[in-house]
Amino acid sequence: MRPIYLLGVNHKYQLGFGGAIPVEGTLEEFAEFEQFVRRSFTTYDIRGVAEEMSPAALRKHFISGDSLPCRLAGGAGLAHRYCDPDPEARKRLSIESNDQRERHWIQELMSFNVFPVLFVLGTDHIDSFQSLLHEHGFTAFIVARDWQPSPEATQAV
Repeated sequence: MRPIYLLGVNHKYQLGFGGAIPVEGTLEEFAEFEQFVRRSFTTYDIRGVAEEMSPAALRKHFISGDSLPCRLAGGAGLAHRYCDPDPEARKRLSIESNDQRERHWIQELMSFNVFPVLFVLGTDHIDSFQSLLHEHGFTAFIVARDWQPSPEATQAV
């Protein structure tokens, strides 16, 4: 059994707070997302974190370090893998569609080979990626289809 726990989220929460270009959201929202991810580590006995993200995407958004899930994984002593191919790899591998990207993520997870894994991805991929995971013999669970901060965190100033 290769369990994968899917966490659907707006990518701004993956990027984290404090890049060169301000990300829309409050500190409380990002803190709440961080707490949710940390709780997921213990709730699901997570051994690795993978995500729909790449170093190129982080640079595109002027993030000088790693994504928030990557930093949290490192702090918890968990393995981490960025699974999305950068633009050069997409060109080299002839990846042009979301289906092809998701199939690439499957290959990354197979070589990552750390389970259970928390996979952080955009909400628009949840259903299609869950189906694809099942087709490839993974056991996929949805932790959050579209994680959202509480109204209190959203209204904080």
